[in-house]
Amino acid sequence: MAGVDWLGFTKKRGIYLLAAIFLLLVYTLALQPPARIESFASAVSDGYFDWNTRKPSDQLVFLEIENTSVQAFGRWPWSRDLVAQGLKRLEAAEVIGLDMLFSEPTSADKDEQLAEVLTTLPIIGGVFLNGPQAKTLSEQAYSQLLLSSLTQVQSPQLIDSELAELPIEIINTSLPFLAALNIAPDADHKFRRYPLAFWLQDAVLPNLGVQMWRVGRYEDLQLTRTSAQLGAQLLPIDKKTRTRINYYPEDAWQRISFAELMQPNWDSQRLANKWVVVGVSEAGVTDLRATPIGQLAGPLVHLTFLANLLDNTLLANLTNLQLLFVFLTVFILLLAIWQLSLPWLRFGLSLLLGVGIYFAGVAGYAFFNLWLEVFYPLLFLLAAAVTGEIWLFVANRAETAYLRSAFSSYVAPSLVDELVQQGSQLQLGGKKQQLTVLFSDLRGFTPTTELLETEELVSHLNRYFGLMIDEIHQHKGTLDKLIGDAVMALFNAPLADDDHAYNACLTAAGMMQALKNFNRHYSASDPHFLRMGIGINTGEAVVGNIGAANRFNFTAIGDAVNTSARLESATKEVNLDWQAAIKAGENKPSSQVDILIGEQTYLAVKDRLPCYPVNNLELKGKAAPLNAWVLDWQKMIQQKLLL
Repeated sequence: MAGVDWLGFTKKRGIYLLAAIFLLLVYTLALQPPARIESFASAVSDGYFDWNTRKPSDQLVFLEIENTSVQAFGRWPWSRDLVAQGLKRLEAAEVIGLDMLFSEPTSADKDEQLAEVLTTLPIIGGVFLNGPQAKTLSEQAYSQLLLSSLTQVQSPQLIDSELAELPIEIINTSLPFLAALNIAPDADHKFRRYPLAFWLQDAVLPNLGVQMWRVGRYEDLQLTRTSAQLGAQLLPIDKKTRTRINYYPEDAWQRISFAELMQPNWDSQRLANKWVVVGVSEAGVTDLRATPIGQLAGPLVHLTFLANLLDNTLLANLTNLQLLFVFLTVFILLLAIWQLSLPWLRFGLSLLLGVGIYFAGVAGYAFFNLWLEVFYPLLFLLAAAVTGEIWLFVANRAETAYLRSAFSSYVAPSLVDELVQQGSQLQLGGKKQQLTVLFSDLRGFTPTTELLETEELVSHLNRYFGLMIDEIHQHKGTLDKLIGDAVMALFNAPLADDDHAYNACLTAAGMMQALKNFNRHYSASDPHFLRMGIGINTGEAVVGNIGAANRFNFTAIGDAVNTSARLESATKEVNLDWQAAIKAGENKPSSQVDILIGEQTYLAVKDRLPCYPVNNLELKGKAAPLNAWVLDWQKMIQQKLLL
């Protein structure tokens, strides 16, 4: 027989199913997010970078045209002979990347001065794709681009372009290598991913950071449809062959201003074996890039990619299986939280779980260079937890109403509240347990029914039953049923009562005292005068929801119940024998017999209550005689055992 425990599977399986559906939906969303959701998810995780205290390699230098340089030499763009003078002072550098375009001609001699300097340096020039001034490449320009393009490619998935903006021809031809300067932003216009290369017509043009690595390390980038390898280093990439870059604190970079470079005491050896990116960072001149750590000059994004390559800290997204493991872990922890009964505790642990998810993402980032888009497991947690709490609230309300409806007629109001609070202890459906059963019945009630009108009889019985039920409820009893003028009560069911036999005896004595007070208004010959016998027995019985599925009946069945009824029936005969013995001069410990208790009940109360044996009592339906005891309720009242 199926039992109903607090938040049992029957009650919670709807939550489990909904949580599983949420898991599948959010997991699918995490694998193929729309662009805006992907950007929002990344924004939630951008705080990871606050935990990055590493510094980029001191091999990298940003030569910047910033505010002091503009104050010294005027607003950008400068005369190209000035630029040539500055670049010439970089001759000790190992690799130089130009994050700038010289796409418009100036005076011929100054353009030629710059071109001559460029031919002497290990320098990489810039190409801007798909810009407003981009145009179709000439055959000569395309041929030169092929010299800078990647050759070890096998159908990679790249951002495509047919147009490009190149330096003017005299400068273009003097540059040993060219590279793309584009950095594609996410949907929220923040730069988180670095494109390794671009399709430019039929050529694969590497980005500036990749080209600087190729020149500086003599290692080539190999691209396939699903992988990227730079030398021996496998690079984590997305579907567009972009890698997620790991930003450093902005003040961690080694920076040299153009104004400092042009000082008479400049030591060119400061840049010996350095990789230098030359670019503009003056706010009024350049486009600042929105990044997860704030506004950065574009050249620093290229340098960040290079620094990640040098210290092997490019960020890898979790694999599909790793992400699924995260979701399943959250799901299992939610299942554990849902086993708790206190809503505030569930809320607190769910909140703690959310914090734990975030810091698990931080730990993966800080220690393993793994990027968990924490938005997705948090979204799953929020959806499942909120839905689960709503479900539990509705289910608890329904269960509370069900319990109150089911037990309010049988159990005292205070116990109904306890039942509602301790619903997990209920086993509706039947279970075998120890309990004490009390049966009471009115003696000689037939004349009363014949002498009283029906309405008066019903009113009289209702007042009597009210008193009896009050006594049952007062001592933690449960009214099982009213059978005509008989009352059946259970103790230790449905709620546990460690002293159920004692409480049943107190109830019986209280019922007899209540009946005595009830009869004060009537003479013994009055048909309103009621007499009662009570039987109490303790033993094992099957207790629970017994009957048809559409007919609720919480009751107990078993030999212990039958014996209780037989003891009640025997009180009349034992009392007659007792009275006859008294008339014959025998000394009896009490004047009458109203309550008989069974052996196990007696063993539970013998040291606390006045009980007198009745040996070898033959009960109807019992093959062998039983021992019973008279419970002296009058002496209990004298001893003030009843409150």
